[in-house]
Amino acid sequence: MGPCSKKDKIAIAIGLMISQGLANATCLQSLTKDHLVKNDVGINVLTIVFKAYLVDQSMDHLSASLKRGGIKDLLAFFPPNKREGKYLDEHFKKAGLPQVAEWWAKKQYAVVKEGIIKDLGEMRDQEETPEQVIAAIKTRQEESPIPETELVHCIWQGLLSSVDWSARPDQIEGLALREVTKFAPILEPFCQTGKEQIALINAVQVYCYEDTRVIKAFPQILKVLYNKDCISDQAIIYWYQKGSKAQGRQHFLKATEPLVKFLQEQESEDED
Repeated sequence: MGPCSKKDKIAIAIGLMISQGLANATCLQSLTKDHLVKNDVGINVLTIVFKAYLVDQSMDHLSASLKRGGIKDLLAFFPPNKREGKYLDEHFKKAGLPQVAEWWAKKQYAVVKEGIIKDLGEMRDQEETPEQVIAAIKTRQEESPIPETELVHCIWQGLLSSVDWSARPDQIEGLALREVTKFAPILEPFCQTGKEQIALINAVQVYCYEDTRVIKAFPQILKVLYNKDCISDQAIIYWYQKGSKAQGRQHFLKATEPLVKFLQEQESEDED
């Protein structure tokens, strides 16, 4: 690094002052002015401020300061033609601040997840074909990627969000199995790895735990997902042995015991 320019020195001082609570992050808003973002000045000064801040403080601490200062959108500090997540990610990683890139990505996941869940509910109401729904999810995932395991969870929630569970209690199980059978083809392309399959089982577990009307149908739902190639026997066995979530764990493990025994017996027969 060459000699520190006057501008850099001011940026460092501001970073340290905000980190010590001697200044408010609101002052950073002035860096989003048109003439400053156009030549990368805004984002470069902001990066030096962050670097100085993060010498002694954590990303969570910085995040809280930005929130207090009303700084919501880091993309506003970039030139208009670079206001995309990939540029932000690249910029902060190159600058040696991967924690800023990761923090930003996590914030975006929450927004993307809400969008996917809303889209899926609407597509179901319009009775679009599984192919159309899969294509729409893939497009969204290309535009703003979220981790595959989070995506699986989202798809499950989105598909179930418009199911009307107000049927008679004795009909709930049949309804659950019909619905899951109907949209299993949408889930299948997104459940290719063991990690994704276990994420799906856990999504089902948490869903059944939170909506006790469908809690009884849990083992049957797993059977449908297994028969429709959304989850493998290995994924079910792994989930049962060490992959399950804490929510209602004892209940769900007990309920799936017969299914797991059956799958284990089948596996050992195949080995013989």
